[in-house]
Amino acid sequence: MPGVAKSALQGDLSMPTEWKAVGEVDKLFVFPVKSLAHVEVENFNTGPFAAESRFMVDRQFMVVDKKDKFTTSRKFPSMSLIQPEVTQTHLTLKYPGMEDISVKIPEVETLEGCKEYEIFGDPCKGFDVGPEVGEWLSDVILNDPEGGLRLLYHPKVDSTRPDKPKDEEIAPNMKPGDKPYFADTFAYMMMSQPSIDELNKLLDEEDVDLVVEEKRFRPNIFINGEFPAFSEDEWAYIKVGEVIFRNSRACDRCVFTTLDPFMGDKHPQGEPLKTLRKYRCAEDPAEKKAYGSAPLFGVFLAVEKCGNIKVGDKVCIGKH
Repeated sequence: MPGVAKSALQGDLSMPTEWKAVGEVDKLFVFPVKSLAHVEVENFNTGPFAAESRFMVDRQFMVVDKKDKFTTSRKFPSMSLIQPEVTQTHLTLKYPGMEDISVKIPEVETLEGCKEYEIFGDPCKGFDVGPEVGEWLSDVILNDPEGGLRLLYHPKVDSTRPDKPKDEEIAPNMKPGDKPYFADTFAYMMMSQPSIDELNKLLDEEDVDLVVEEKRFRPNIFINGEFPAFSEDEWAYIKVGEVIFRNSRACDRCVFTTLDPFMGDKHPQGEPLKTLRKYRCAEDPAEKKAYGSAPLFGVFLAVEKCGNIKVGDKVCIGKH
């Protein structure tokens, strides 16, 4: 069965001195609240820990349960239909059939003394936004206003996540500071239209009655161009406008991919994850051990040179 022979970047991983255009930015997305709906934007600033667009910061808010575990659409698909809106002072959440709720964004500049939580084994800190929004989220997500959910906030300061441990075998291009606020593992994720097109071709070949598009995979940066599917896996550095990103490692996928971002329900046959597992799982023994049955689709990025990127910007890679 076909798979990914080796996802870890090979060869010269130094910063390119010359660039060539391969495509352009098609869409940009910010997710102000982890696991809630996306906000499509025309441009964003590339902060070291998150994309920033006007008053929105990517995954700056996160929902946790009464056991202090982060709560996501993997378990509660309806979360993906909650639409966030952010102003300078307030976060508003909207859900079909429910009255909107608007809460003041905490005016905190440090998380010192705040409670510690965990994201996939990473300790992190967050400021509790208060009981009112917690009850609203509990009502929407658990159908129980007293379900004990709470909303956490991370101010725009250094991430409270730990440094990434060095891993030359799986992620030779990763650096210790490649960390986000409340995103799963990295601050940025990029996908391409050619890779989506190839997945749709594979779904068709497998007789799966499903056509997917990029929103299902929750990228921050979605690009298009005349390049083969999965080419982005091999680009060590990507220049978008004047911003330079470094490819930290491949993006490993989970059950979240089976969630329809428009309907808020999971595919009954577990697609496209089932097809991705057939064609995009790691074959290298060390990577197999690291990723297990999680297929690889898209790439995690870190910022080497900060700035602003916008839809229509040229996407360049190093000249060989």
